[in-house]
Amino acid sequence: MSPSPLFLGIDTSNYTTSAAIVAADGTMVANSRKLLEVKQGEKGLRQSDALFQHWNALPVLLEPLLSEYGKDIAAVCAGNRPRPVEGSYMPVFTAGTNLGKTLAAALGAQFFELSHQEGHFLAASYESETDFSRPVICAHLSGGTLELVLSGDGQYRKIGGTKDISYGQIIDRTGVDLGLSFPAGRAVDDMACSYAPEGLCDPLCRVFTDKTYLNLSGLETRLKSAEKDYPPQALCYFLMQRISESFVKICESAKKEYAADQVLVSGGVACSNFLRNYCKGKGYVFGRKDLCSDNAFGEALYARRCYGS
Repeated sequence: MSPSPLFLGIDTSNYTTSAAIVAADGTMVANSRKLLEVKQGEKGLRQSDALFQHWNALPVLLEPLLSEYGKDIAAVCAGNRPRPVEGSYMPVFTAGTNLGKTLAAALGAQFFELSHQEGHFLAASYESETDFSRPVICAHLSGGTLELVLSGDGQYRKIGGTKDISYGQIIDRTGVDLGLSFPAGRAVDDMACSYAPEGLCDPLCRVFTDKTYLNLSGLETRLKSAEKDYPPQALCYFLMQRISESFVKICESAKKEYAADQVLVSGGVACSNFLRNYCKGKGYVFGRKDLCSDNAFGEALYARRCYGS
């Protein structure tokens, strides 16, 4: 018997279809996801292709969950846009929101919507001591996003991040150039963690930072010029070193500027063992690895929070 009521979350991001269920006490009941397929050598998906894959994947993920828990689902929440700001939109999220509304109507459940980014923050804070009643610097590090967002009084405000490309983009582009499959984050991280510099000269420039913002295009240019002279493992190591250094630098600037002592790190890049090891002892809270990459658990938690309102 499942505890009643239950809360269903759905998320259809750029590269992952996901569904999750939480119980009335906030514990995880189910957490399912499917990565979208990207052809070898490609560095991404068109929105139309991703949307088509979501529609095919959603029934596969949801059928077993609804079969077992459907009668106890009291509320459904779907990711409806990338970020909680005006004008934020991506077609892929329509797959989850449209199906979520339909399911809620069929189940006699309430329906809620939440931005993909807010879902990341909620999922990353699960089982942590993050206190949202005080200022929290929420870092969103994913395939297409590199942002520092200040959370306070139930509001989110962007206070830093990238001025060009994201950590996820430079990692994936480098990985594909080195012959790795997209997305290349895990492979690049594994290579970086298993390599020792052994006196090899670092060919990469330091990331340009301006208080809480940074630029990565210069680093990407240096990476491309070094690919013919350095082994892949070395490039992965030096890349993750530069990423980790710059991340800590903008976070520490944000802590001083906004008088915030809490840093919550979410998004697929937050799964990096290299980054986590580099940040040890700095007081940053990293979400559980299974809840850092794209997932619907944050949406399920939000449905539970809003239920009855």
